[in-house]
Amino acid sequence: MTGNLSRNIDPANCDKCGAECCKSFEMWYDDSDGKIFLSEMERLQSLKNIGGYFEIVRDNARGGYWLKVNDPCKYLDENNRCEIHESEDRPLLCRLFPYPNSTKRDCPYLSGRRK
Repeated sequence: MTGNLSRNIDPANCDKCGAECCKSFEMWYDDSDGKIFLSEMERLQSLKNIGGYFEIVRDNARGGYWLKVNDPCKYLDENNRCEIHESEDRPLLCRLFPYPNSTKRDCPYLSGRRK
C-alpha cells in the first residue's frame, strides 16, 4: 500500500505548499472537554526536551483550544519531499491525509472528495 489514498485532494497539489502538513499539525480541544485537557496541553508545553514544540492557541469563536505541534517529520528531505512516500513504511495516517473532516486550515489545497 503506497502513495496517497485520500480522495480529498489531488496529490499534484502536494508540491505547492512546502509540506506544511509534514512540519506541524494541530489537535482541537473543545471547552466541553474540560479543564483536564488544557492542563494536559500546558503540561506538554512545559516538558524540558519537547515543550518548545507545542503551542496552545485559544479560539474564542469556536470555544476551545488548538494544540499545535511544531516538529517536522524526520522523513522530509531538504526539498520538503517525503523520502518514504512510495514506501510500505509510510504511515497510514500520512496516506489518508487530508481526512474527510479536514478543513482549509488543515490543507489549503483541499478540494472536496475526488472521484
